Amino acid sequence: MPFAKILLFLAVGSNLTSTLIYLYSIAANKVKPHSFTFLVWSIILGINFSAQIVSGVGIAATLLATNFFACIIIFLACLAKGHTEHDKKDIICLVLGILSIILWLLTKHPIYSVTLSCFIDLFAFIPSFRKSFNKPHEDSALAYYISGFEYIFSFPSYSSFSLVSLMYPVWVTFIDISYASMISNRRRQLRIAKSF
Repeated sequence: MPFAKILLFLAVGSNLTSTLIYLYSIAANKVKPHSFTFLVWSIILGINFSAQIVSGVGIAATLLATNFFACIIIFLACLAKGHTEHDKKDIICLVLGILSIILWLLTKHPIYSVTLSCFIDLFAFIPSFRKSFNKPHEDSALAYYISGFEYIFSFPSYSSFSLVSLMYPVWVTFIDISYASMISNRRRQLRIAKSF
């Protein structure tokens, strides 16, 4: 088995691991992910997966496929046990995410499409950032740290490298690790504040 496929296998394995950690944490009422985030992610990952297939990324698209199905499953779990409360700011982010998806689908230039997908991802993440800043124990830093590194494993399996093929995975790596770090830091801050 070539080295690139082994790394892709590790990436898919880390995705499945983070998904199982997340689903277990939801079932055990340890985390309450924001449903809006996973709704928009399910849509954008489905579209990005399709775009990677069309652009000829090859077997590396397997990682986006597992992420897509994981987000759908987590979204359904959110409806049952996650954070479904929302305010005006959450709705604005959801609407901006959906409008960006429509604009993204109308865009014919790949770099514009990928750039818009990064903005869509950001709009989808804002409700989770807001919720977890105030309630950092309601999300899993570990799952996001693992998720953040999974794309790095998949890069050697790409059959073509370009700004278009790498921008979204690099963005997801950055935002997942940033989110996990924010959760960890907020937990530490609250623990320190509680000890005084």
